Amino acid sequence: MKILLLNRGFNDYLADGVFHGFRTMFGSDVIDYPRCDWMYEDFSEVDKLHGKGFSLYRTLKSIKIDRYNIYEKVRNSYFDLIVFGSIHDTFGTYFQLFPYLKKNSVIFLDGNDHPAPFPFHGYFWRTFRNLCVPKVSNNFLYFKREWTPETTFYRYYKVMPKSILNYLPNLANYRKINFGFPSEKIIKVLPKKSKLFNTHIVDPEVKQNIKGASLDYAFAAEKDYYNDLKASKFGITTKKGGWDCMRHYEIAANGTVPCFRDLDKKPDSCAPHGFDSTNSITYSSYHDLLGKISSISDEEYASLQSGALKWIKGQTTVNIAKKILKEQGI
Repeated sequence: MKILLLNRGFNDYLADGVFHGFRTMFGSDVIDYPRCDWMYEDFSEVDKLHGKGFSLYRTLKSIKIDRYNIYEKVRNSYFDLIVFGSIHDTFGTYFQLFPYLKKNSVIFLDGNDHPAPFPFHGYFWRTFRNLCVPKVSNNFLYFKREWTPETTFYRYYKVMPKSILNYLPNLANYRKINFGFPSEKIIKVLPKKSKLFNTHIVDPEVKQNIKGASLDYAFAAEKDYYNDLKASKFGITTKKGGWDCMRHYEIAANGTVPCFRDLDKKPDSCAPHGFDSTNSITYSSYHDLLGKISSISDEEYASLQSGALKWIKGQTTVNIAKKILKEQGI
């Protein structure tokens, strides 16, 4: 299968995970354009990457790829599937290629933390001429990560009362999606635990109560970060810019039980998908967290740990890519 992934020229977790999955499945038939330098083993500027480049980046071998005359190939229907990564940033390419795009062979990825879909973010529709922009979701499948009730609110230009949002028509071409995680980074054997919590704790309230914890990145090397997670029974995570975060996946991939603050407030349509009481702990405060983990038996912990590992195995980059193909009917 010949696949073209058009990217924004710098890293994006959602688009990069999808690219990793397709490249793993179809090899050199998957073309990244422009080249996703940060995805290849020879990339050296890791300090420029979000999360220090841990987990997803520098995971692919640099192989020979034909990136010649890409636009001409699009016009001649050379590709079986065209993926627009981060449509908020690749919309210029979309406008150029729109006359040549076919509904059954094009999808759009929206990995933004903001719930507004393209082109309904305020900076687009405040300019009158942008109201004439061809609406992506009217013609193609639109995979939205941060999909909340606010998404519908923006979709109707913020003029509809929020009280009636649930009664408005469904966004027919919208599809759920979350980050993908490289399967090669998932542990094969459940590790032994030597401490209660991980060191990098992003919840300020919990961090205050854990000696030696850090709000900032605590490790310079991925191996050290992973070893810390493997040694920890519980990994603390929370909503940051958006609900989805690579940290959720890293915790589960290292055999640690995710503890997700206020997960019960996340809309069902919003990533991450599949977290529940069988594979994670939802808490609302430090004292609530302590109360919940102190009541967990060894058997219950083992069940949660196995559940978290089962969950992450379902969220590999390849599985996310397969879900996209299934939604597209390929």
